Amino acid sequence: EIYTLSLHDALPIFDYLTSIIIPNSVTHIGDHTFSNCRGLTSVSIPNSVSTIEEYTFNHCSSLISVSIPSNVTTIEEYAFWKCTDLTSIIIPNGVTTIKHCSFYECGSLSSVIIPNSIKSIGDGAFCGCSSLASITIPGSVTSIGNEAFSSCSSLATIIVENGNSVYDSRDNCNAIIEKSTNILIAGCKNSTIPSSVTSIGRF
Repeated sequence: EIYTLSLHDALPIFDYLTSIIIPNSVTHIGDHTFSNCRGLTSVSIPNSVSTIEEYTFNHCSSLISVSIPSNVTTIEEYAFWKCTDLTSIIIPNGVTTIKHCSFYECGSLSSVIIPNSIKSIGDGAFCGCSSLASITIPGSVTSIGNEAFSSCSSLATIIVENGNSVYDSRDNCNAIIEKSTNILIAGCKNSTIPSSVTSIGRF
């Protein structure tokens, strides 16, 4: 039986890999496993997988869509870094953490649904997702890092759901405001700065 998948040391063999089906015997995908598999367009990940480590699909520039297994609780740092053809991602309920730069410069990613299980969105998580048009932050999110949505040049709508204890989008501002400090931490091209805001965060 296979328990851990880590092919990074053998990557030259996979220079022309276009698709892969991972069997149900796999529970763990190691760091850098498919890093720089630039021809990889599709991958089937079974629900038996509970861990996908950092840089797993780093620079898989032809990868179009991915469904993250329901047993995964954390999207590790740089997991989909510069997957420039990635247009859609399904994040299941059960994922609690999107670590920093998870989807950094996924320039074709046009939409993403952040489930109500998410508690933390790391630094630069969606930085450079230049096709991303809208984001809704669920009430479960209590931590958003610096530059989480910076350089998202197409972002026209950004909303925090009612009931979030840490953030809001008061006065239909199309932005994320930290309630306790009145700091606007993330905006978009249609943001309006409410008069209650006392500071504007980095980037």
